[in-house]
Amino acid sequence: MEDHQLLARFVREGSEEAFSELVHRHLAWVYSVAWRHVKDAHLAEDVVQMVFANLARRAASLSRQRVLVAWLHRDTRFTALDLLRSAQATQQWVPV
Repeated sequence: MEDHQLLARFVREGSEEAFSELVHRHLAWVYSVAWRHVKDAHLAEDVVQMVFANLARRAASLSRQRVLVAWLHRDTRFTALDLLRSAQATQQWVPV
């Protein structure tokens, strides 16, 4: 089954099996994209969790023509950058 079919099944039926298959297919690749941006294993794991949570939330709005890998790459990159910005802002704020 192709990615867009699994995603459609997840949306239509709420199939955890379909979503798990998507995660299984793309987990290592998403982690590698995340790690390239954050250069930290724990932060990369956080990014991966956020990306797949985003996918679950936005699954219904993704068009069938969209290539899932492209969406995952874009979301991983933006999520990693947001996480880095947030971490930097937290480090700059020091309570007195």
